[in-house]
Amino acid sequence: AGSGTRGSADGVGEASEFRYPTEVAISADGSTLLVGSNGGLRQVCVAAPPPPPSFAPLVVPPSTFSADMANTWGDATLPTGLVTFIVGDDEERYEHVSKCVLCVRSVFFRTMFGIGMKE
Repeated sequence: AGSGTRGSADGVGEASEFRYPTEVAISADGSTLLVGSNGGLRQVCVAAPPPPPSFAPLVVPPSTFSADMANTWGDATLPTGLVTFIVGDDEERYEHVSKCVLCVRSVFFRTMFGIGMKE
């Protein structure tokens, strides 16, 4: 770690700079070096931190009601019952939706109901 140039800068790998290191410690997870030197205490990231997760919107494939119903026919693994959603900003309304239809239309809901997650 360190750029080879004397200085005083925290950074990732070679972007960090320090003068006359006197003490070195490493974090428990091995991702960060702490270097004590004449310029004070410097933090050197061994590797760049991972990027934050991106949350893409859920994409529901287009289909028709009859196609959805055909996909539910004879599939004993689909859950039964209804789930209730509260919808709206200014005026809230309750929407009761079949768990079976949600599972046919969305892998997300099929996984959620399939692992026994309680709604």
